[in-house]
Amino acid sequence: MHVFQPVDPADVDEGPFKFTGLKMLVTAGSGDKVNTAAASFGAVGYLWNRRVVYIFLREKRFTRELVEENGEFSLSFLNHDEFRGAIKYIDAVSGRDENKIAGARLNVNYDDGIPFIDEADNVITCKLLYYKEFAEDGIVDKGIIDEFYKNGDYHMVYVGEIKKILIR
Repeated sequence: MHVFQPVDPADVDEGPFKFTGLKMLVTAGSGDKVNTAAASFGAVGYLWNRRVVYIFLREKRFTRELVEENGEFSLSFLNHDEFRGAIKYIDAVSGRDENKIAGARLNVNYDDGIPFIDEADNVITCKLLYYKEFAEDGIVDKGIIDEFYKNGDYHMVYVGEIKKILIR
């Protein structure tokens, strides 16, 4: 008989693209419009024989519209100690009302036409494969609804094929 040792999942959740406990910037553009949104939920995985990311954006986000319109997006991971204020600013204002990237004193760069935040340490560029809104009837643990969706503002789930990973 084999002996197994329990491991806390938090001990395994490490690496350059750690999603838990931080915010990444999801950036997309269409034409002359580029916007970014701070997001906390996401994962890297494998689906349909492709390396993919899973991200979640609320329906009201302007960046969500640009992801769907253009079909490509990037995930930018910034140093949270150095850029804490910029990330808070990005999270607090709408790109519909102003150029919040400039307001956060960040810069846009491009890789194969996909915009990303130039100050990032790591970037993942992606091609959109799938998206769909979460629905209350699909959420098994109803405590999640109370914790995250009291106002019915459900996330959209996006699956993006990883095109490239850029590391500074």
